[in-house]
Amino acid sequence: MTFEPIHELVGKAIERFPDRVAVESPQGRLTYAELDERAQRIAGALRAAGAGAGSFVPVLARDCRELVASVLGILRIGGVVVPLDLSASPARLRLIVADVAPGWAVLGSAPDAVAAQVLADAAPDARTVTADPRASSTATPVTPHRATPDDPCYVFYTSGTTGRPKGIVGRLGSVTHYIQWETGLLGVTADWRIGNLVSPAFDAVMRDVFVPLSTGGTFVVPPPDTLLDPAALARWIDDARIDLVHCVPSLFRGLVDAALAADLTLSSLRCVALSGERLAPADAGRWFGRHGDRVRLLNLYGPSETTMTKTFHFLTRRDAERASVPVGRPMPDTEVLLLDERGAAVEPGTVGEIHLRTPHRSLGYLGLPEETARVFVPNPLTGDADDIVYRTGDFGRLLEDGTLEFLGRKDHQVKIGGVRVELTAVESLLRAHPAVAEAAVSLVEDAGATYLGAHLELSRDAADSDPEVLHTALREHLREHLPDSAVPAVFVPVAGLPRTLSGKIDRGALPAPVRRTVSDVRGGEPRTPVERTVADLWLGLLPVGRVGLEDAFFDSGGTSLLVVELLSRVNRAFGVSVPLRDFLRSPTISTLAEAVERELLAADAPLDDLLAI
Repeated sequence: MTFEPIHELVGKAIERFPDRVAVESPQGRLTYAELDERAQRIAGALRAAGAGAGSFVPVLARDCRELVASVLGILRIGGVVVPLDLSASPARLRLIVADVAPGWAVLGSAPDAVAAQVLADAAPDARTVTADPRASSTATPVTPHRATPDDPCYVFYTSGTTGRPKGIVGRLGSVTHYIQWETGLLGVTADWRIGNLVSPAFDAVMRDVFVPLSTGGTFVVPPPDTLLDPAALARWIDDARIDLVHCVPSLFRGLVDAALAADLTLSSLRCVALSGERLAPADAGRWFGRHGDRVRLLNLYGPSETTMTKTFHFLTRRDAERASVPVGRPMPDTEVLLLDERGAAVEPGTVGEIHLRTPHRSLGYLGLPEETARVFVPNPLTGDADDIVYRTGDFGRLLEDGTLEFLGRKDHQVKIGGVRVELTAVESLLRAHPAVAEAAVSLVEDAGATYLGAHLELSRDAADSDPEVLHTALREHLREHLPDSAVPAVFVPVAGLPRTLSGKIDRGALPAPVRRTVSDVRGGEPRTPVERTVADLWLGLLPVGRVGLEDAFFDSGGTSLLVVELLSRVNRAFGVSVPLRDFLRSPTISTLAEAVERELLAADAPLDDLLAI
């Protein structure tokens, strides 16, 4: 079969549907013809600037129309796309750009101080091209690069064990294989509208972009902050007539609650594809209870190193009664191997480390050949040096029906909100702070909330520091380098970390991170029934032992992911839909309780119901 690179499949859709809407975002729409013209302008400008096959080209644009056009333009000249999220910390952006060492970059049409400073600091000699469609009068004709399946096509960064981001280089043929598989599996056609719920800096954005654009569908971007507001997200999916969304289970949980609270039918939605975390059976059960079998739930599994995901499972009502939802069976050209510590295959039903055997893997880590060789290894079952498998570091087992059950990580890597977090990276950054002599970070699962806890041996100078001041300083230090979900919610100073006989930190002996004791609460204790209920929900999520009416959510260990969970619990408890903006205006118990009371009054809730609450 003749290989067709993904951008050429998009080219066929451009020819067939020039007047259909290709991209729809808060900034405006682009038809396929307009997208093609913008991509050609960018490709021509890059080629004129000397970029070509194999050139690494970061994209620093906030407008998703410009991001998509840039991706297509770069692929057309055989370049390697490095999409960046300008809402990330400047320190992380500088590390990524410096690691890529680009000779070229694409900037958005609007001047952006963050983008300009990052390039000035990390790649001052890079030649810049603007994604502004007015940059030149006509699109310069570009002879397309003759692509091969093994061409590098993108770099997406995950966390590294030292705290430095680690770039995963995508294989062009692997992207085409995945997109054609998913569009065929779901029956995607030109009338589908696919929502974008992920950052442009994660490889999952490739699914959101190319599943619709390779079939003549529409890539649809929600308004800003929608992802932090489950009620707004549910309304947007309904109003925007979205057919398919890819999201993490923690976001899905909020969506389920919001759709139930607002009695939304989500009439256009055909499928929700879930990946990045373990899906709770109870969440699937509530979804089936409201929507039945009309909207399909697709559970996906697979690390970025193997190109997006590699196993799949369509959920049934029976899955809602299981102890855990399986991640299913391998997609075509993929084999799942479950091996023990000696590299031998385990018996069905026995736990083993998941190895993925597929020709559609990535090209490994940028500039890290030893790290690549550590995880892409000869198949232990054959010993053939050319038969490569990827060691996921995940545990799993085969269930009686032949589906794969994911059981968690074997090392110090976890996922929170679908974002991979290297615990050793967080520890390394903590040790770089002058107040910390040694650190051990662990995953905490408490009352349905998931966050990180850090045990710390403090330096001599910091031994007598005020705990609240130290807590704030450490969070600010980490936020300069890490995504919000990777910042520990609780810090526990200890006299000494437990160690093994060999001197290593004994993680199994670490005590569970305890809730922080807060000496003073702001604004006094909650008084009314609504305030007390909101406070109970708040304390069920955050690692603090008490809370005052004016204590700030984010200063108490809250993160953007926990905002979604808190509002979901509040809306479910009171049967209301509190807008995110009302809470973020002043994220306190007092403000949230007032917002709940307004919603209850607006809904004309009976007095008996209010008293019961």
